[in-house]
Amino acid sequence: MKNLRLAISIVLQLALCLFVAGVFNGRLAAQTTYGSIAGTVTDASGAAIADAQVTLTNLATTEKRVAQSGADGLYDFVNLLPSRYSIVAEKTGFKRITRPEVIVEVGQSVRIDITLQVGDVNQTIEVTAETPLLQAETSSIGQVV
Repeated sequence: MKNLRLAISIVLQLALCLFVAGVFNGRLAAQTTYGSIAGTVTDASGAAIADAQVTLTNLATTEKRVAQSGADGLYDFVNLLPSRYSIVAEKTGFKRITRPEVIVEVGQSVRIDITLQVGDVNQTIEVTAETPLLQAETSSIGQVV
C-alpha cells in the first residue's frame, strides 16, 4: 500500500512537471531577438514580378543578403539582428529602387512592398517614406528596451 501511494505520487509529480514544461515551452520559444523583412515586388499595375533581385544591406555591419522574388512576387529575409537596413530591388527592364533606411527592432516583422517602374536599369528611384509602426500581419505586442 505504501509503495502504491509513492508510485502514484511520483506519477502525479511527473505529470505536473510535464504539463508546466509544455505550457512554458510554447511561450519561451516564441520570444526571439531576431526580426524579419518581407514583402511583394510588383509593377505599376499591381502585377507580381517574379525573379526580381532584392538585396538587403545591414547599414551597421555592411553585411549583404540577396533574395529572388518568387512567382507570386514575394520575398523575405528572416533571422535579422535588430539594426538599420537598406533594400535595393532590381530587374531587367525596370528602374532600380532603393529604400535607404528600414529599421528592424527586436522581434519585429517589417513588411516592405516594392513597386518597380518600367524604365532603364541605370535609372534609380529612392524611396524615403517611413516604415509604418503598425504591423498588420501579426497580433504580437513587443517593446524595445
